[in-house]
Amino acid sequence: TSDQDELVDVIESAYAIDIAIALEEFSDDEIISFAERIDAEHMAQIYEQMDEDLQFRIAELFGDENMLKMFKFMSKDDIADILGDLPINMRKRILRMMKRKDIMEIEHLLLYEDDTAGGLMTTEYIALNGKWTVEKALNKIKEIAPKTEVIETIFVLNGRKELIGTADLRDILVEDNNTLLEEIMYDNIVSVPANMDQEEVSHIVSKYDLKVVPVVNRKNSLLGIITVDDIIDVLFEEQTEDILKMAGVGSEEDVENSVFKSVKMRLPWLMVNLVTAFVSSTVISIFEGTIAQ
Repeated sequence: TSDQDELVDVIESAYAIDIAIALEEFSDDEIISFAERIDAEHMAQIYEQMDEDLQFRIAELFGDENMLKMFKFMSKDDIADILGDLPINMRKRILRMMKRKDIMEIEHLLLYEDDTAGGLMTTEYIALNGKWTVEKALNKIKEIAPKTEVIETIFVLNGRKELIGTADLRDILVEDNNTLLEEIMYDNIVSVPANMDQEEVSHIVSKYDLKVVPVVNRKNSLLGIITVDDIIDVLFEEQTEDILKMAGVGSEEDVENSVFKSVKMRLPWLMVNLVTAFVSSTVISIFEGTIAQ
């Protein structure tokens, strides 16, 4: 219909984050009506930008099958983050409906804490054998690029699946077809372990001006990659946390929390402060004469 086409045009010309913020003011019926007028790909882009409360609300409204339709257009790390925030019963139901290969990847990502390199990484990258020629590498890149989050940087592995370097896509495109990847790769790699804290990862990315950082295990096998857009989110999160600490607010509190929730979280400490203030004033009054002298 013409109305539906106009809605799609508006969505394609707007930023997904702006639409996600606008949907926070919609009623349940309005959200369902909106979702029925756009395809799963556009809805997935918007859903990724929503806050956790709205994501949970929509997950309940949409049902498991519609969630799976959206997941087809999301990267595995984003799916893992979303599932990690859903109630465990809903998470298990959705996982049971997915393909076995996808389940294994997502469950692997769910093992890591949210604030670690493993919790940030995505498993959608291009890693090729260093003995491959440029021609063979390009054919493989064309095949898997549509399913990959990062294609500018190609990760180079040896025969034991260990990370030995990175190759820039531009360099691959301009090289002779018979050139081996290991001949044009950069072997001075900056990588991080899966258990490294996200703040430390962000400092490394900033220090070396990286667009992507590989995550490796003890054997130097590539587990995943962290992209710069995830690092920007980390920097914002850490800065917000630091500002809240400066204001004497706990790390579990958020700037967008309601007044009721903030009061509820702070009330125990406020009561402790009040009691200690009364004790202090009582002690001072008892020794008032001594203090005056």
